[in-house]
Amino acid sequence: MHIPEAPHGEDITDGVRPLEAAKDIDIIPDPLLFGEKMRLLLEQYGENHAEVLRCSADIARNLERLKMVSAFVRRQAMLDAQNELGNGAAVGRLAGVGRVRSHQLINRATDERMHRVTLEDVVGYAEENLYV
Repeated sequence: MHIPEAPHGEDITDGVRPLEAAKDIDIIPDPLLFGEKMRLLLEQYGENHAEVLRCSADIARNLERLKMVSAFVRRQAMLDAQNELGNGAAVGRLAGVGRVRSHQLINRATDERMHRVTLEDVVGYAEENLYV
């Protein structure tokens, strides 16, 4: 995998690919492990279909919120990188998206920042826990 170079040749990734750096933080869930844990959790309810469906709906809602949070944080990080690098296409290469998509995401992040959208606004609540 090629790590794109930033303008003027400086290496803003410190030689670490973004996904490898994220694995060190241990926040990327493994889908297979998550699926197994979810299946074991739902098996506890046995034949109580109402509880199984309620619980699985809660999990799905929370996962959707986590996806919205990660997309928001990613967009804001792309905007920060674009402000530092001055090149949206280079930011797109670092983020693993095309030039056009990079500009769309950066424009959305700019709008969010101008309208002072916060993480709590994206999630829709601040006091509740994201996890079931």
